Amino acid sequence: MGLIAAGLLFHSSRAFAQMIYTDGHGDLGVEYTPGETEFEAHWGIGAGSIVDGDPLPGFEEVEFAPDELVARLFGTASVSNASVASALGVDTGYTAYRTGNTSYPPNLGFALEEVGMPEDWLDESITLTLTGFSGPGEIAISQTISGFGTIVWFSSNGDAFTVNDNQWAFGVGGHQHLDWWFTEKGSYTLEFTWTGTYIGGENPVDVQGSGTFGFQVNMIPEPHILGLLVAGFLVFIVFLRRPSRI
Repeated sequence: MGLIAAGLLFHSSRAFAQMIYTDGHGDLGVEYTPGETEFEAHWGIGAGSIVDGDPLPGFEEVEFAPDELVARLFGTASVSNASVASALGVDTGYTAYRTGNTSYPPNLGFALEEVGMPEDWLDESITLTLTGFSGPGEIAISQTISGFGTIVWFSSNGDAFTVNDNQWAFGVGGHQHLDWWFTEKGSYTLEFTWTGTYIGGENPVDVQGSGTFGFQVNMIPEPHILGLLVAGFLVFIVFLRRPSRI
């Protein structure tokens, strides 16, 4: 019985092995080592941000591989902009799930601060593209610029709903926080691909890298799963404390 409980506990903990990011500053970004042909995609989560219920220690951001972490969000907001509503496939006034700033945590954006100097790259930019998506609803990622209006950079509904075919020529050294919209609760994955030409060496190098990032929208562990984990753990402890009969 104890071994069964231990096995259940191990299997269940493996199922929830990814760390959960719920609050504080974070970015999706890449690192680059001169001469290589691939970017290394990662989450960059700021010190003090909440991961697995506790603030990250220290004074610098902590990097996680794309599959080591998922962002969990609960905030909702009315979709008032017609372009965003169209990109989501809903009517204006629809209540969607939202994240991307301090009012709708986690405060998640994009950054290109670990790839060298702007002059090291052709056009001083790296192109960010939404190349994969899965989820129970649709997503859109938009940005509102004072004096200009709202731009939809990315949409799971297709290139036609975005300003530049689901691509963004992101300035090297840049750091932007956007509005992330999800139409339904559930588990989503978004794959982003970064492409650019490194010109900081003797010869130009074409560089590319992708990362698949997970989002849990209005999701908490099911109560019966939590119960199994607790019960399994208690039974395992009892088994360890039983005196040996040998």
